Amino acid sequence: MKGLQCSQEYLVLEDFCKRIKIALSHDRREMYKKTLDMMIQYPDAPQPQNLLGIIAELNGDKVLAMKHYRAAWSLAPNYRPSRENIDRMVETSVACPIFFNDEDVNEFEKKQKGKLR
Repeated sequence: MKGLQCSQEYLVLEDFCKRIKIALSHDRREMYKKTLDMMIQYPDAPQPQNLLGIIAELNGDKVLAMKHYRAAWSLAPNYRPSRENIDRMVETSVACPIFFNDEDVNEFEKKQKGKLR
């Protein structure tokens, strides 16, 4: 069902996102291929689209990156990494990290709350 993930699928995809985050600096082309494979395996999941957006952005194609982030968001409007990546690309005055998974969003929010105190 579009936008809904079972907990096992979610855990598999989030683990994949963590592994891609580490491996992207070594072999972007191979990670792109693995991400496409995940998109074929999980066509309704937002994670592969978000990762494809990250890869496009790292390759300098911001238009394609935004298309993938928006595709991820349309698959699951509650998937925070894609929404945060869209916001980050639109907001030019604030430096934000790239969000690979929910854990990245949580860490960023904790840092932001610490700065407000």
